[in-house]
Amino acid sequence: MADAAVYAGILCRLQGYAGNRRRKALLDCTLFFQAGQLGCALLTANVADVGCLQQMRPEGRVLFYETV
Repeated sequence: MADAAVYAGILCRLQGYAGNRRRKALLDCTLFFQAGQLGCALLTANVADVGCLQQMRPEGRVLFYETV
């Protein structure tokens, strides 16, 4: 949880987030780190936030999708 909070802060500064968006960034980071800890891949459509996280922590496994 501490790693998720630190990376959420970094993500918010990089993306210029404020207010309610900060909480969403913390939740994204928590899911990212929990999936990594469990050895699972994270399935998400959130390329902006999780893509940044994956660049900072390339060992995290992420599968991106888009709706059509």
